[in-house]
Amino acid sequence: MRRREMLALSLASILAAIAGPVAAATALTLHKDPTCGCCAGHADYLRAEGFAVTVIETTDLESLKRQHGVPPALAGCHTILAEGYVIEGHVPAGPIRRLLAERPDIVGISLAGMPPGSPGMGGEKTEPFVIHQIERSPGTETPAIFAVE
Repeated sequence: MRRREMLALSLASILAAIAGPVAAATALTLHKDPTCGCCAGHADYLRAEGFAVTVIETTDLESLKRQHGVPPALAGCHTILAEGYVIEGHVPAGPIRRLLAERPDIVGISLAGMPPGSPGMGGEKTEPFVIHQIERSPGTETPAIFAVE
């Protein structure tokens, strides 16, 4: 082995030891309408945040939302499934990471509608994003707030 190759191999070994094992990216499955561009933008944003995103196009999102317990008032333009949770709409990466780390006893979280400036959406953010919990037994009260971004 030449000296440069030895040095490169040594450096690679040292960097690997310092960095430790590389964690696998969290897998998200994003279900969206085939014509929705902002949903694809949210998938790109999540990939840039380190998630492994698989996109599935469907023309029947309403059935998927019903099947996974998303109330109409908390519906977004796409539905993400991850580790047994539902992530509805353009939720930023921070609350998704928190959901998957804390693992609360809820169906999931939602940023309802299509707020301007949210990840994947165009425009400027005009107010804080309120991310609600999707409860297992929804009541008539206002859904609990999971995070404000």
